[in-house]
Amino acid sequence: MEKYKKKFVSNMKEKYDEMIAENESITEMELYKFLHTFKGTAGTVGYNVSADKAEELLMKMDLESERTLTNEETTQLLNSVMEEILEAAVENKGKDEEANVQKMIMLINQNPMTLIERKAQLEKEGYIVFAAMDLKKAQTALYDMHPDCIIVDYLLIKTDKSGIAKEVREKAELQFTPFIMTDTENSISNRIDGYRFGADDFFDVDITLEEYLLRVNGKISKRKNIVHSVLTDELTGAYNRKFLDSQLNYMRYDLVRNGEKASLAIFDIDHFKSINDRFGHLIGDQVLRKLSQFIMDEKRRTDTLIRYGGEEFVLILPDTTSIQADKFLQRLLSGFRSKVFRVKEERFSVTFSGGIVDIDGSSSNKKLLNQADEALYRAKANGRNQMVIYESDLTNTKPIKTIRIAVVDDDEIIRTLLTSQLQQLQPEGNYEVEVKSYREGESFFEDSWHKAGSSCLVLLDGIMPRMDGIEVLRKLRKESSQSKYTVMMLTGRKAEKDIVKALELGADDYITKPFSMGELEARIRRLIQKML
Repeated sequence: MEKYKKKFVSNMKEKYDEMIAENESITEMELYKFLHTFKGTAGTVGYNVSADKAEELLMKMDLESERTLTNEETTQLLNSVMEEILEAAVENKGKDEEANVQKMIMLINQNPMTLIERKAQLEKEGYIVFAAMDLKKAQTALYDMHPDCIIVDYLLIKTDKSGIAKEVREKAELQFTPFIMTDTENSISNRIDGYRFGADDFFDVDITLEEYLLRVNGKISKRKNIVHSVLTDELTGAYNRKFLDSQLNYMRYDLVRNGEKASLAIFDIDHFKSINDRFGHLIGDQVLRKLSQFIMDEKRRTDTLIRYGGEEFVLILPDTTSIQADKFLQRLLSGFRSKVFRVKEERFSVTFSGGIVDIDGSSSNKKLLNQADEALYRAKANGRNQMVIYESDLTNTKPIKTIRIAVVDDDEIIRTLLTSQLQQLQPEGNYEVEVKSYREGESFFEDSWHKAGSSCLVLLDGIMPRMDGIEVLRKLRKESSQSKYTVMMLTGRKAEKDIVKALELGADDYITKPFSMGELEARIRRLIQKML
């Protein structure tokens, strides 16, 4: 929950600054909509004092009023409501939680003396340096080393006739890895050719050591920030799902080219929901972080750990058969279940279950993941706390029915929180859950995802820009396939007439913000049982 609180504070401080900086008047209705969203999210993520203050102010506001508030009046009202949030924003400012991890540079230069000299200089700066005198050697190592920066001499690029340089540059671009060229000349035409090829920077012969190191350090720092924000899961430190397809694509391509072996494992924590229910989500997050950190400490640098969703992870292991992967993961399982977690006077241990599949160049990413997933479900069906290698005759033990849950809410924090929690929902029956979120009613109706299958549960915010939640509900009930949709209204509206209106239009349930996740989950389970 802490990450959602920080995100909420950051978002609200940004909106507060925008409203104040504009120095323009706003209508009472505009302020009402902002406070309505603020109240619901503040209470849900734990800022109850702020939620109560917003509720008090909302009760005094007239929805029929056309009154305009001055910037001074708006500032005064927001300060009275958001005092707790503004203080939290000051406390959060400047905190740096990034770990200090040693970085790797791939240095490619055909001149051995230059290579030795630069390697020594970079290693003195604390980098790990992989040195190669030709592109072919660098290409082979590229898939194993995962460098944070590639520095290659222009002459090697210019004389390359095999397309290896282009492949190296494309992989660097895909993983946001800086691709820097060096030159033994001071040539403008070479520099232009280098940038046209796709270089992120170009160092000519006159560059000083100080500038060389500053520019390399700068490029790597920038890449670190990009990877952290775009490709890294904030909670666990593993890569996120966005990274999965690109990594698998290159892994399969490498197998086709070199005829090598690789494997993939999907695994998740056993009975994770019971950990959250018994000890709270903060302890659940701690378990996720501990498992991720444990695996990252034990795996090779060439292995890739990805948080697939909720408590589920994917591990990609190059140069490893499924049998070798099974031995490694059995060791991880044994090591992790021996760890003891303590909550006050209670102690508990954690296990995980998983499925393993050999990666081949012909199967699609989706097929490989589905096969590993089938093996994972077999491991669960066999009693958990184990790994299973996929075999073609495995019986598909996956649930026979899919319940799609659509979260339609214009508030980013609520959408993210609900999506994350619902993805961790452990089915209590023969079904599985898929979750997708939308920031507005229009995008929900434009998507065909929820139209597939037989059942969809819609968690629908009452007040949204443009298409109000009531309008979305009304349109849903006019659809020819309306029976497939079960609707729960998420709203701060406590007026009896609004609740009656929603029920008249066919809402199956409603819950007012702020709400507890426990209560919401219990209601969702009851609705799902009716849908089965």
